[in-house]
Amino acid sequence: MTGKILILEDEPRMRRLLELVLVEQGYLVRTAADGREGVALWRQWRPDMVLSDLKMPGMDGLEVLRFRNREFPEVPLVLLTAFGTVDTAVAAMKEGAFDYLTKPVDNDLVLEVVARALATVARPPAHAMIGSSRCMRELAREIAMVSRTDSAVLVTGDSGTGKELVARAIHRGYARSGAPFVRVNCPAIPRDLLESELFGHRRGAFTGAVGDRPGCFVQADGGTLFLDEIGDLPLSLQPKLLHAVEEKSVLPVGGSRPRRVQVKIISATNRDLEAMVRAGGFREDLFHRLNTLHIHLPPLRERGDDVVELARHFLAGFAARQGRRVPLVGDEVLARLRAYPWPGNIRELRNVMERLVLAGREEIGMQDLPEKLRTVSGQGGAGGTAPAGLDLAARERDLIREALVRCGWNQSQAARSLGITRNTLRYRVRKYGITKEEQA
Repeated sequence: MTGKILILEDEPRMRRLLELVLVEQGYLVRTAADGREGVALWRQWRPDMVLSDLKMPGMDGLEVLRFRNREFPEVPLVLLTAFGTVDTAVAAMKEGAFDYLTKPVDNDLVLEVVARALATVARPPAHAMIGSSRCMRELAREIAMVSRTDSAVLVTGDSGTGKELVARAIHRGYARSGAPFVRVNCPAIPRDLLESELFGHRRGAFTGAVGDRPGCFVQADGGTLFLDEIGDLPLSLQPKLLHAVEEKSVLPVGGSRPRRVQVKIISATNRDLEAMVRAGGFREDLFHRLNTLHIHLPPLRERGDDVVELARHFLAGFAARQGRRVPLVGDEVLARLRAYPWPGNIRELRNVMERLVLAGREEIGMQDLPEKLRTVSGQGGAGGTAPAGLDLAARERDLIREALVRCGWNQSQAARSLGITRNTLRYRVRKYGITKEEQA
């Protein structure tokens, strides 16, 4: 067995027992006696998975889970809980916990859950940029370029296209990737609290401010601050954000002395900020500061066979979580997935794949797809509009043949023009029996 496992448990006997069980199976194990010590060790050691007690002094398992969601969402976390807190553990799974184990733990069950958790890590992790289309290759080049600088980055694209994944990919390629990645969801925080969330506050600054609190700029010092849905930032706060970005210093609410910070700013939005600037809803000077470098994410319907790659990725991940075999998917289903326009983008595809795995089928057929996919007759993943009743396989065959003719039967060029890999093109050429002789 291989894998790095971090155990957070305040009871010494339980901590030692878990360590011995896992080390005996060949796992690399580190332990911490509380949440704060565990979080510090997590950042330094980078485990493949974490076992955390739910009830610990100082920083409990729920706080550890929220830390994981912010900084290491790809790392599976399993909670250890007493019988009386099972409901809390189940609720925590809705926040992203992989699973929970009740005390006293069964050694065989521990090993089973650990194996399932590590199986999800062995596959492309949740944060991986899945897809081999031309636009995804270009996106990878752009991410590599902007990761090498301290300059601000604006990521735009429709809802569900993966803007946070891009932000995290930029952070991982950044020179200080071991430092914090802090996300602020601008519309999710009440307006009267957003200033304190960003810049912090001093004790007594307002009713309920019982102590000093560092804001997200300070929490991200030395790393990356991700401002999600920046288009929803209130106009009243934009001058203070502009000052923080320009001067690299923040003044907490109720404070008199600014603090210097060094952060890489990544912003994201599904709104048209330039139109907002023209309408007076967003400051032009702030827009230009945040838009030093720009990455735009295409909708899923423009990404060709990436739909199939993503679908297989999600199916494998959800099947591993459920301890099931990855269901088989027939060509007709794959063609239908590719033809559907996915208005909800990757998020919608992920949700559909999760429901298909939960249905427990060994093979996914057309009857298992949601009705909206079974009756699709709109824009397909390869582009263009398909009238109702069109044979999707025939349409795909025609598109491939047209691309080959246009590229002089050069398969590499044809694959690039279609936004698919050469291997995918070769598979479909064989599948549809496309030959040069047809050209005559």
